[in-house]
Amino acid sequence: MKMIRAIIRPEKAADVLAELSRSGFNAATRFSILGRGKQRGIKVGEVYYDEIPKEQIMIVVEDDHVDKVQEIIIEAARTGKKGSFGDGKIFITPVDSVMTISTSSNEL
Repeated sequence: MKMIRAIIRPEKAADVLAELSRSGFNAATRFSILGRGKQRGIKVGEVYYDEIPKEQIMIVVEDDHVDKVQEIIIEAARTGKKGSFGDGKIFITPVDSVMTISTSSNEL
């Protein structure tokens, strides 16, 4: 199993979740977060914004679904055809086990 965490623009979160659900990946967690990328924030006029609002989508899938989920996120989160700075990042990490609290089940 893998945990996929995508940090994306807030205005793209609903699109990403809708596309994931349409493709059969219904279980996801969404967080509102603050952060910055390589650009170290943004300057608008004389005001410098060090922390930019972002959304984090977290989903755990079987290994054979990772490429599909990654593709869905990229297509739904990218701005324009080529994308632009600030569209986000995807992080994929191994998951050793999952436990459903209500049933004590080890299944996704």
